[in-house]
Formats: sequence, structure tokens, C-alpha cells
Amino acid sequence: MKTLILLFLFFSNILAQDDSITKLFPGKWKMISDNIEYFEEWELLNEKELAGAGFSTAEGDTILSERLFLKKFDDTWTYVAMPSNQNITLFALTDFSVRKFIFQNDEHDFPQKIIYEFLEDGKLTAAIEGIVSGEVKRREFNYMIVED
Repeated sequence: MKTLILLFLFFSNILAQDDSITKLFPGKWKMISDNIEYFEEWELLNEKELAGAGFSTAEGDTILSERLFLKKFDDTWTYVAMPSNQNITLFALTDFSVRKFIFQNDEHDFPQKIIYEFLEDGKLTAAIEGIVSGEVKRREFNYMIVED
């Protein structure tokens, strides 16, 4: 009976991850900093994959900074970052709550963690963090939903 309860909790946890990721990420998110508009846009492709892009606009020009994917491999969600002119980097989902997701890759130079926290009223705080020269560095990005 105890094993059955543990299995139920395990699969409930997986289903909660799937439901939260596929419902919270899709849409177009916008942030303004130093008169530059930054966007992150996510599209649900299917129940196991979302495609995204990070880009900015300045003086009417759009500049793509990276392509992004959230892919579910077996039972693990993976954040796939493809920055322009750089190597692809994978970050595994290591911790989550209903509205907060932490993706981690300890082997990457910076960042080692990518954190998304979906707040109330269409707000999103995304953060990158990691250790650089022995110190923890963190950078936050505060977005608002502009399209869903």
C-alpha cells in the first residue's frame, strides 16, 4: 500500500509539472530596460515540447538572441538554450512548484541555473544564476504577458 501511495504521488507530481509548464509558458512576454524592448515568446507544439525565442527590438529592428525549447525526455523536462553563435546547452528541471521552475546544469560556465517564476496578474520573473570566480551571480528579468 505504501508503494502504491508513493507511485501515485510520483505520477501526480509529473502530471502537475506537465500541466503547469504547458499552461504557464506559452505566450509573448515583454520587458523594457534602457529603452530597449526585450521579449521571450513561447509556443506549445505538443504535450511534450514548447518552442521559444528570446529577442529584442530597438529602433524598429528585431534582434534574435536565442532560440529556446522546453522538451520532455522520458519523465524529465529539459530547457534547451540555443544562443546565437554559441553552443546548445541543456538544463534539466531539478525543482518546481506549481508556478516556479528551476532548470540546472552544473557543468555550464554561466548560468548554471535558469529560474522561471510566474507571478499573479500576468507577471513573470525569469532569472539566471551561477558561480563566477567563486561568487554567486544573479540577473533577473521582469516580464509582463503581452499576448497569450
